[in-house]
Amino acid sequence: MASVDTLLTLSADEEAVVALLDDCGGLLLREEDDPSVFWLQMRPASAPQETFYVRLGWTQYPDAPPSVRFHASIAGRFDLRSAWPIIPGYRIDAWDICKPFTAEGYGVHSEWTQGPHAWNSSGNPFLFVVETLQSDLDHRYGGRHQ
Repeated sequence: MASVDTLLTLSADEEAVVALLDDCGGLLLREEDDPSVFWLQMRPASAPQETFYVRLGWTQYPDAPPSVRFHASIAGRFDLRSAWPIIPGYRIDAWDICKPFTAEGYGVHSEWTQGPHAWNSSGNPFLFVVETLQSDLDHRYGGRHQ
């Protein structure tokens, strides 16, 4: 379970994320059993009929990036090809996003902890992560894996 500070800071930053997702036809839900876990329903701008489900799991907010994975549904499986969009860096062979906004990306690239790819905990990192996901869906989306 996340610390009280993590949960309070997430709550304070949540409103901006809800507004962004609402503008993009998406949705944000907080997991009842673990309030540091969020489920996002997201749609690519070029394919609004497609719905993707993303799980964000924060361990230490805002000081560390979340675990980010696509799932077949809310609380569904992540290890199904069809749950994942085709986007560079979104790897179905490892079921992760190898980019410097995910815990998985930093786990693979320890060199990212320093320099230009270092995690930035200022501002609203929750919003930054969701904006990055939405931008990738809107501008780098190549379809859904089959």
